[in-house]
Amino acid sequence: MSAAEGRPRCRWGGGGGEAVLRARAEAAGYRRLLRARAAEVEALRGAVGALHRQLEGLRDRRSGELAKYQVR
Repeated sequence: MSAAEGRPRCRWGGGGGEAVLRARAEAAGYRRLLRARAAEVEALRGAVGALHRQLEGLRDRRSGELAKYQVR
């Protein structure tokens, strides 16, 4: 008996139907994971932008305070 004879056959022939369905399900899972990671990356980009703006504000405030001290 060959390996192909031992495998159950799908109605479309070849017995690869289950493998195709598993591959599609796996690909769909990877697409969901990719979308989730892309959303996380976008959220982190927003957080980084907010932190940069906060840092610029702190630098501006520090510059103003240094100027006051230099005048004194």
